[in-house]
Amino acid sequence: MTAVRLIAGKGGVGKTTVASALALAAAGRGERVLLLSTDPTGALGQIFPGVGETARGVAPGLEVVELTRPVVLARWRERFGEEVYRVLRSLLPVERDVLDYLEGVPGLEEEFLLSYLLDAVNSGFYDRIVWDAAPTAGTLALLEAQALFYDHLTQAHRLYLKLQGYLKGADPTPLIESWRVLTGRILAMLRERTRAWVVAQPERLPVVQGLELMEALARFGIGLERAVLNRVLPVGACPGCAFYEGKVSEQRVWARRWRERSPVPVRQLPESASPPLTAAELERLGHLLEEGSDADSHA
Repeated sequence: MTAVRLIAGKGGVGKTTVASALALAAAGRGERVLLLSTDPTGALGQIFPGVGETARGVAPGLEVVELTRPVVLARWRERFGEEVYRVLRSLLPVERDVLDYLEGVPGLEEEFLLSYLLDAVNSGFYDRIVWDAAPTAGTLALLEAQALFYDHLTQAHRLYLKLQGYLKGADPTPLIESWRVLTGRILAMLRERTRAWVVAQPERLPVVQGLELMEALARFGIGLERAVLNRVLPVGACPGCAFYEGKVSEQRVWARRWRERSPVPVRQLPESASPPLTAAELERLGHLLEEGSDADSHA
């Protein structure tokens, strides 16, 4: 059964590095892995040059893909566009450009972005999918849109059933029901197969947002697996440097907050002059992150 590992947190805290490391570590163990980015400012291309909108192999057992809004909306048109146009055409004098307007419907983009993930899970081809999600606000909006979209479709389906005898032309109820079923399957996948890693660095905003995100994920029904504290400054690296020692002191405050309030084990990674960007370095980092003790003394 395919497992999904969601990597989330504030932008700029190292989500993509952590996601890449975990994906390479899983592939190194012999798993078939898909590393999927839905971050609109994704940086997977900096780690795996040449990746794009189609999944491609970058290492033994590992494929990588970055989804974009145009790809997601093209997927919606291919799957449902013709049926939507047929239904609307039977009710109103509209032309095909109405589909351009419908692409802005709240929840639609999120629905078919996650349908890509669902299809990858259901394909049975991958043992694990590592999902590099959008920054905190985008991740929350994505999840909330799914729940709201499902509720809306359920109500719309009931309404059209009541009006069915009055409708002329194409019946929209099969289309609405197919969307509702799809959304229900997506919600089930998120709640039953997905486990989250939340990444922060020891500063006020990343820690506050990361803790709020963990609470929101738990309320939504997504299980938490790990919390990562990234870019921790080493103590004593610059004796007598007031600025450096002040930063270290401030980091300690927020690191303590992160550890005390995280409901799951914390993995700590130190700040480094050069981030691990080779496949071997990232795979090693991924194994350290998954170990039972903090990685701060190793990485």
